[in-house]
Amino acid sequence: MRWQWLVVVGGLLGLGSAVWAQEMPVASQDAAGPLTVEKLLPLPSSADRIDGVPERGWLAVGLLEAQAVMLLEGSSGDPLWQVAVGFAPSVVRVDAARQVVYASGLEAPGVVALDLLTGDLLWTYGLPAGVLDMAVDPARGRVFASLPAAQSLAVIHWGEADQPQARHLPLPGPPLALAYDVRQGVVFVGLGGGDPLSVLVVNPDNGELLARWRGGHTPEAMALDAQRQRLVVLNSGSQELTVLDLSRSGKLLQRVGLDWRPTRLALSPDGRWAYVSARSSDRLQIVDLEAGRLVTSLRLERQPAGLAMLGDGDLWVVAAGIPALRRLEAQVGKSKTEARQEELPSAGQRGVVTGRVLDIAGQPVQTGVVRLAATATQPQQTVPIAADGTYVLPELPAGLYLVDVEVPGFPPTSTQVEVRAGFVSTQNIRLPPGQPAHQPEGIGLLPDEPVYSDELARHLSVALQELQPQRPVILLKGPLGPDPRFEPLLPLVQGLTLLDRDERYTADLAKLKAIGDALGLRYILLTHLQISRDYNRQGSPLLNMALRLLAPAIPVEIPNFTPNQLRSRGVVVVVDLQKDRPGDRARYYEAYGRDDVGGEPLFEDAAAGLFRLQVRNMVPLFIQQWQANNPFAG
Repeated sequence: MRWQWLVVVGGLLGLGSAVWAQEMPVASQDAAGPLTVEKLLPLPSSADRIDGVPERGWLAVGLLEAQAVMLLEGSSGDPLWQVAVGFAPSVVRVDAARQVVYASGLEAPGVVALDLLTGDLLWTYGLPAGVLDMAVDPARGRVFASLPAAQSLAVIHWGEADQPQARHLPLPGPPLALAYDVRQGVVFVGLGGGDPLSVLVVNPDNGELLARWRGGHTPEAMALDAQRQRLVVLNSGSQELTVLDLSRSGKLLQRVGLDWRPTRLALSPDGRWAYVSARSSDRLQIVDLEAGRLVTSLRLERQPAGLAMLGDGDLWVVAAGIPALRRLEAQVGKSKTEARQEELPSAGQRGVVTGRVLDIAGQPVQTGVVRLAATATQPQQTVPIAADGTYVLPELPAGLYLVDVEVPGFPPTSTQVEVRAGFVSTQNIRLPPGQPAHQPEGIGLLPDEPVYSDELARHLSVALQELQPQRPVILLKGPLGPDPRFEPLLPLVQGLTLLDRDERYTADLAKLKAIGDALGLRYILLTHLQISRDYNRQGSPLLNMALRLLAPAIPVEIPNFTPNQLRSRGVVVVVDLQKDRPGDRARYYEAYGRDDVGGEPLFEDAAAGLFRLQVRNMVPLFIQQWQANNPFAG
């Protein structure tokens, strides 16, 4: 995907082309569910991924706002230790055999290793980019880290050495999820992007790509069932769960569709049940892997994310919007299948249709109704649309039905839905373009294609959330790709030329306004970054002065050809979608970075780390400019 948003403007802008262990009732359920008892353990801050030590009943939690790692006793909720790490640890992994807790994250400078028993710092290792997921090799003392921004896999080996050593294995795309198979000694990597062969089999010893398997679109989580030699892959892009047979070269065993866009994955100890969180829909979905079907869905609270299993029946859930851990006691056995059958008492004759009502940006609407037209056998039904955009048409005979969708701010829409006997079918309804029901006030950040521009947009998005807390901030496109809400609008920015040679907006400004109306944005910030690696040709002033004194008649100047003169320039254009018009002069802000390293030429990883540090250091400069002259005051 490539686009242009700036043209050459006189060399200025360039783009030519708490109570512990509190018992509570379970959250509301969409069907009679298999999770019946809940315990709440408050946390000092919110968290994302969590990991467990089943044999000890412990939970390792990365505390985001507190920038710390905590180890909890699951049965009592008592914290065993808490250690500050200096970054938001969005991913933690436990090596129970070697008694190590690893922590890292997308904002982390590398990987931190902590003693499982005491929390003492064992070692740290710097990496050139942020980490999305990790996997461990307890037999050889290795930890694997996926680096999406660098499109590489880091293999960090500790073993018996005092200091860890690492190597970086380049990959054909951004790595997302990881899983390690001790039997075969290979790492499974879920690859981002549109390639259908999205699961890589990598030899971590030499980086050899052994195979590519067909997994699904955007495999963001993986779980290995070593006993049954299966790899369970959670695909957020295709909204499904796939099961691959490791003993038969990754043959697809199952493909199970999910009702809600998935986030994280956990398996029951016997490998039969898969628990899937859906952060954007506040749901927990449960899949019977023996039957190959989704059996129930539970409504939880506030963006459930990380999952971990302790023992046979304790499922722990952490939510992005609640600083607490929830324990749900899983009831395994026939009750799960019976729950689904109770939901559809006439499975051979009738079915259920569910889904979400979405606007043109793929964002769920928050109000409205779905009207089922009357037939010879069915009266007219009116179903309200829930606050998360979902609707449910229950217990209908198999066949096609006409539905009318009425949402404030959008024109009335009619469509057909298909009911399949004995199934819960998922059919999303996309609305045509319409005027938003509320005044857009958000801020969106849109980087261009050159390297590190998305890194600048990512850091600015975090800073803007503090600078403008009253406005929602959306990173339209970051190191992991476009935001799901923005992805349907990508055609609008293909070939975008926003500024002319006089630094004035062109008619393409209307494309940004369409994006703003669809996503509720008042402002769009476009980021651009230029980098260069050069030599210092000025030379040493003292040496050249001495030469001029010795030979004044001959102009002599010895340049300094020491390499590694790293320069960067960041540009941010702030577009007010309500006030700016074609022909208006653009408002843009600049910041610069430089490093004079000298010595031998830097390797790419080292240079990349310095450029990313320059990008991070630009953010306070932009914030200072915006505090002095607030472009968001309209």
